[in-house]
Amino acid sequence: MIQARRTRKRASATSNTSVWSELNKTGGFTIYHGIKGTETRTIVGGAASRDSLEYNMRKAKNKYGYKLS
Repeated sequence: MIQARRTRKRASATSNTSVWSELNKTGGFTIYHGIKGTETRTIVGGAASRDSLEYNMRKAKNKYGYKLS
């Protein structure tokens, strides 16, 4: 019988970067890319309404190579 080689999955193999949005004080949204909960983030874009937010989030995820769900 042939034995399969198993490799260990490391925690560092999974990326902890993501794309998310936060509400502005002026009523719009700001879209970020980076590590959520830390200061390591980049402003990717913004949106004025909920409809444009969904569209701009798709654009940002596509730009940084995330799978669109």
